[in-house]
Amino acid sequence: MSADQTATPGAERSLAEMFRDLIPNLSERAEAFCVSGEFLDDAVLAAFEEQMASTVEELRVAVDMADEAGVRRQAHSLQGMGGAAGAPEISVVGEELSRLAREGDFALCAALAARLANWSGLQSGTSAGPSFPLIESLSNAPEVRGRILIVDDERPNRLYLRKLLTARGGTVIEAESGEQALALAKTEMPELALVDVMMPGLSGYEVCRELKGDPATRDVTVIMVTARTAPEDVERAFVLGAFDYIRKPFHARELLARTRHALELKRQSDALHQWQTRMTREMDAAGALQRKLLAREPFFGTAVEIRFAHQASMSVGGDVFNAIPLSGDRVCFYVADVAGHGVAPAMIATLLKALVEDVAREQADHGPAAMCSDIHRRFRHYVTNPESYASMFIAIIEPDGRCATFNCGHPPPLLIDAHGSVLPAMDDRGGMPIGLPDAAAASAYDASDEIHVTLPRDGVIAVFSDGLIEARCKGTADACGVGTLAATLADAVRLSDAVDPARAVFDRLTAKGYDLVEDDCTLMVVRALDPASLRLKRTVAPTHAAVAALAAEVEGLLRNEGWPEESAGAVQLVAMEHGANVVDYGRLAPGEHIEFRLRLLPVGVELLFRDRGREWDFAERLAHARRQPVDSARGRGLRIIEAIARHSDLIRADGCNTSCYYVSRSFRVDDLKRMGDES
Repeated sequence: MSADQTATPGAERSLAEMFRDLIPNLSERAEAFCVSGEFLDDAVLAAFEEQMASTVEELRVAVDMADEAGVRRQAHSLQGMGGAAGAPEISVVGEELSRLAREGDFALCAALAARLANWSGLQSGTSAGPSFPLIESLSNAPEVRGRILIVDDERPNRLYLRKLLTARGGTVIEAESGEQALALAKTEMPELALVDVMMPGLSGYEVCRELKGDPATRDVTVIMVTARTAPEDVERAFVLGAFDYIRKPFHARELLARTRHALELKRQSDALHQWQTRMTREMDAAGALQRKLLAREPFFGTAVEIRFAHQASMSVGGDVFNAIPLSGDRVCFYVADVAGHGVAPAMIATLLKALVEDVAREQADHGPAAMCSDIHRRFRHYVTNPESYASMFIAIIEPDGRCATFNCGHPPPLLIDAHGSVLPAMDDRGGMPIGLPDAAAASAYDASDEIHVTLPRDGVIAVFSDGLIEARCKGTADACGVGTLAATLADAVRLSDAVDPARAVFDRLTAKGYDLVEDDCTLMVVRALDPASLRLKRTVAPTHAAVAALAAEVEGLLRNEGWPEESAGAVQLVAMEHGANVVDYGRLAPGEHIEFRLRLLPVGVELLFRDRGREWDFAERLAHARRQPVDSARGRGLRIIEAIARHSDLIRADGCNTSCYYVSRSFRVDDLKRMGDES
């Protein structure tokens, strides 16, 4: 059979008549398997004849053995290649063979197989001459420029699809099995795969699942191609990640249109993914910068200690907070929450931080209400969008614990004494959020709305953003609420060895199942230090002798306070090793000194060092020290400090190194030995 013979009515009648007594409605059913004949050249037909000979022989063997699966496998091949080769009646024969095999009628299967063998023998060797030229009728069909993987075990089908797709601009890669397809998908990186469902070895469904399950190939768009039409077959393909499903026989224009549509959507998806990746990278960079601007490190003042915990819902966040030292050992602290999420609120939050800190240094003597009025005026000068605003709580704390506060639409803070008892709530008054009052007003906020409180010794005031109390428990969907937050914070304050109550609250709420990433969450815990806890304050010369004298004084003080020799000696070691590191590596300028203070706590001691030496990374140096032999002198001091101090804060700000170590009274030398064993 040659290419031009496929169009002759006589040939069609001959084929139909050959099977009419076995399949009476063959001609009518064949219409459903007709495909476009534009690419039926001699090469396609030669491949069809070769495949037919192989299929007929394997069919004969399967029928003789009454092998249902074998008959249906060859029947499926006939269904797929008949239409592609311009012989839709062969597809009907395949469909009928599949049905008869399911019913167990192998006698009729044998009759059909015999007719097929006869017909195949008549066609053998009749194709000759040059390849049939491409028909111009598809010249205006959709173009399919892209890399396309054809996965089909039937060579005529692959050949037909190759000619069709390459004629419209596609670059085709062929795979005759599922295993080969998976290998080619990794090396050739196709954009789209046309996958036959029924194949020996890996089925099309398995190929789809593997492609979509492998990070290297999951972006390949998959279109399933099959004669199977049951709804569950279609559903299974989509469940496994297929983009589309084309039923055999397919029409050339339909296949081209679906292929082009899939390629276009993939490119749009790829472009969107690239944009999202770029935006994520830029937001991560912006978030890293913003986090550096936010003072997450604790603030150690003369009479106050402030701890922060913060979790942004995105790479960048709308919460800002800080503690600002003022003259006379006063401290201004604030938490603000810009409405909205994303880049714009984050940028506004960064602006607001700069405004607050400028105003705090310029207007603190006028009180928090006047400060808020000036912040609002400047905010409206820079932010003209009336829908942009920020809630804020701001306060100025004196060395004796007196606080002047102002609330601009922010959740009121919590007050807790040194024993962990929640104190009566502050009055709920203040003003609207920053950005909302009339900008033309002479004063946006009134001093009469300020609230003044005095914190008890070692008592705390806790300021938080609404994201924290609105956080929902993953198990019950219940909001955290002020009650749960207050109880959790009170527990953290009550524990004398909870060095960082803000971080402890975040950890405990997370452990209870509260989701702290749905919204920006911020908690600031401000502790008014008990003056009686400050037991030692020294200015130390940067020499080994002066450091040794300080360390001995520390050990003597603790022994006089009834500390065990082991734990007092451990604190002495921390003071000695840290001071020695500053002397050896700090490179202090002439005339510079090491500032030191010691606070005695109920179950431990806090050592605070400050120096204006060069900046050095404690974590990096400690990591280097851990890589040294255990008996090496290099890094020995850092390893000792790490083993003894239960909590460490190492901060570089405003050209000053601040190092704070907390050592428990219950420390034992065995803890130091364990450090050596682990090293």
